[in-house]
Amino acid sequence: MSKLTTDCLYIIFNELKRDIKSLRSFLLVDRLWCETVVPILWRNPWRFYELIEFTKKNQNFIKFLYKTLILLLPPESKELLINNGIILFPTTFKKPLFNYVYFIKSLNIYVINHTAQKFIESKHNNTAEKFSIVNQHQPSDNSQLNYHKFLFEQEILKMIISQSQGLRHLSLDNDNIKQFYYLPGAKESLTNLVSLTCGLEVDPLIFYGLAQICRNIRKLRIYDCLTENDGLTSLIIAQKNLQYFICEFDRFDYRHFVCKGIGNALVKQAHSLRYFDSFDGVTFHPSIFKNFVNLRELKLGDGSLIRDYDLHLQQAMLPSLQYLEIGWTSLYTIAKIIQSTKGDLVEIKVIAGQNFTKKNSKMYLNSITKHCPMLKMATLFYYGDKDDSEIKEFKKLFSSCLFLEQMVLIRYKEHGLKDYDNELLEVLGKYAPISLKSLQINNLCFSPESLTEFLEKWKQRKIPLSFYYIFEEDIFKNIINEYIKEGVIKEFKEVDFEDFF
Repeated sequence: MSKLTTDCLYIIFNELKRDIKSLRSFLLVDRLWCETVVPILWRNPWRFYELIEFTKKNQNFIKFLYKTLILLLPPESKELLINNGIILFPTTFKKPLFNYVYFIKSLNIYVINHTAQKFIESKHNNTAEKFSIVNQHQPSDNSQLNYHKFLFEQEILKMIISQSQGLRHLSLDNDNIKQFYYLPGAKESLTNLVSLTCGLEVDPLIFYGLAQICRNIRKLRIYDCLTENDGLTSLIIAQKNLQYFICEFDRFDYRHFVCKGIGNALVKQAHSLRYFDSFDGVTFHPSIFKNFVNLRELKLGDGSLIRDYDLHLQQAMLPSLQYLEIGWTSLYTIAKIIQSTKGDLVEIKVIAGQNFTKKNSKMYLNSITKHCPMLKMATLFYYGDKDDSEIKEFKKLFSSCLFLEQMVLIRYKEHGLKDYDNELLEVLGKYAPISLKSLQINNLCFSPESLTEFLEKWKQRKIPLSFYYIFEEDIFKNIINEYIKEGVIKEFKEVDFEDFF
C-alpha cells in the first residue's frame, strides 16, 4: 500500500475525531501517524470529563492528563507552586514528546475548576501515587486546600492561554470563574474565539471583559435563560457575525419569565443570525422573530405561558427559513409562519400541535401546498371528519411537494368503532410523490384489504418503503411480514410519535 500523505491522514483522522479509542491506538503505528493524531486528540482534552464519573479508566485518564500538563508547566509556575508548598512534579517521568498545550483549541473553565479540585484533593488525601503534595506547613483546614487549588488552577490557565496557538471554543458553566481574560496572552488567545457556551449565573463582569476582546463569536449556547445578565447582553451586541444561537434548560421552573435583554441583543444580530434553537422552552418574547429575515433554521418549544405568545409568533417574518421544528403551538400559528417563508422550507417537524380544528388543519395543509415546493420532510395532520375537502387538500399537497421523502401523518379525531381512513390511505398510494421513502402513521385506522391495496400500489413504484405504525391485530402484522419478504417494505417498526423524532 502506498504511503499516505500527512494531509490525507489528517482528513481521515479528523473524520474519526469522536472515536477516541481508535485515535489513541493510531498513536502507536509510527511517528507520522502519531504526529498527525496528537493535534486532534489535544484539540479539546476536556471532553473526557463527561465520562469520568462512569468509569475508573476515564478517571485515570484525567489524572494522566493533569500529570502531563504539570510536566509542561513553565519553570516560573513550578517555582511558584513549590514556594507555596505544592510539589506535584514527578522525578521519574520523562519530558513529554510534544508541547501538547500548543494544540489546545478549547477551554472549559468549569471542567478545569472541578477536575483541578479533585486532583489537588487526591494529593492531599495521599492517594496511591508516586508523587504527592509535600507541604512544610501541612494544611489543617479547607482554606489552605482552596488556596492550593486556586494557585494550581491559575497556573494551568496561564499556561494554556499563553502557549496555545489560539483558542476557538470557550465554556463558562458556573459562577466560580475568575477574570482569566487578564492573564498574559489572553487578548491574543481569545481574539479569534468562535464558540461560547455559558450559563446565566456567570458574573456579568466576565462577559464585560470578554466583550472587549471577543468580537468574532459565531456560535452561542446558553443554559437556563431564567434571569437577565447585562454582561452577556453586552457581549452579544459586540459580535460582528453571530450565526448560531442555542438555549438549553437543565431546569425550567419559570416559563412565564421573558428574557428581554438577551432577546433585544439578538435582534441587533438579526442580519447574521442563521440558526435559533430554543426547543427546550421559550423565555424570549416572540415579537423578536419578525426581525430574523435571514434565519435558516428555527426550533421552538413551549412558550404558551408567555402572554399573547401565539399572537406575536403569527407576525414572524422568516422568508429565508429552511428548517422548522416547533412544539406546543397552534396549527394556525404554524401555518402563518410557513406563509411568511419564500419557498425554501425543506423540513417541518411539529411536536404536540395545539388548537386542532378542521379549519386550522386545512389551512396548515394549504400553506404547505402553496409555500413549500422544496419540502423533503413534513409532519402532516388529518382532522378525520370524513370531509372530502380535507382529502382534496392532501391531493393538492402531494402534487405540489414533489421532493417529499419523509412524512409523519397524524390523525387528530378519535375513531368510532368502524371508523376507517381507507380513503386517505388510497390517496397516499395513488398520489404520494415518487420521492417518498419513509412513512409514519399515527392514530389512523384502516381495513386489512385497504392496507393490502396500498402496498400493492407501492410495489409498482419499485422503491422500498420504510413504514412505521403500531398494529394491534395479527392480521395486519402478517400482511406487513409478507410485503417485507417481497421487498416492498424496507424497514418496519412499531413506534410512537415521540420515538420517531
